[in-house]
Amino acid sequence: MKRLLLALAFAPLAAAQISVKPADAIIPVVGSTFGQSNAHFKTELQLANRSDIASSGWLIYRPAGLLRRYELPAFATLSFADVVGEMGGSGLGSLDVLVDGGTLPTIVARAYDDQPTGTTGVSVPAIPIDAVLIRDEGGTLIAPRDRTRYRFNVGVRAIEAGATLDLTIRAANGTTRAFRSVEYDAHEFEQLPGDTFAGLVLQSDDSIEIRIAAGSAIVYATTVDNVTNDSSLQVLRR
Repeated sequence: MKRLLLALAFAPLAAAQISVKPADAIIPVVGSTFGQSNAHFKTELQLANRSDIASSGWLIYRPAGLLRRYELPAFATLSFADVVGEMGGSGLGSLDVLVDGGTLPTIVARAYDDQPTGTTGVSVPAIPIDAVLIRDEGGTLIAPRDRTRYRFNVGVRAIEAGATLDLTIRAANGTTRAFRSVEYDAHEFEQLPGDTFAGLVLQSDDSIEIRIAAGSAIVYATTVDNVTNDSSLQVLRR
């Protein structure tokens, strides 16, 4: 019996090598990087073919533009302990999953702090392209209840047309603290401290209401314990 192989290959990002269609799903944040409090953040990734027909496609790490092919026989599973590092990348970004054969795999991603004593981490959902926020849609992110104990970051991944976001920052009592707008180019990824994103020093339990004024984007926030690096994730989607 022939062995079933999961074929993987690096390749330069070139239009001639992959379909020009949009990604089928996007993991909004992945990384392989060092952080505060001696953190060493990585992202585990698992892809499972739930079909009896082979599945294949590409993983695209943005904004670096790194590409990796995946091929999954029927009902097979492929995993990465550090998907960004194994693609030859570093830092933070987002990951497109593009299918050019079969169906979209089941996707499980986990961002974690890798320490000798073990890991702490959080699941990161893969967002189907039809669940990405579009014009006049939005949601609300909430700053940590204790700004001295937790650090807070906000990330944005724009899609093909870029995005313009209108922000309204409110205090815990509901009063409006500030308004601002931010713009992103096509496929731009950015993760910033919450204060920088909001344009002011956030207070405990402040909320950031986000409306997509133009284009489309995924918006998320991370809250990380300053001592343990344990984290939680908020993701805005349709």
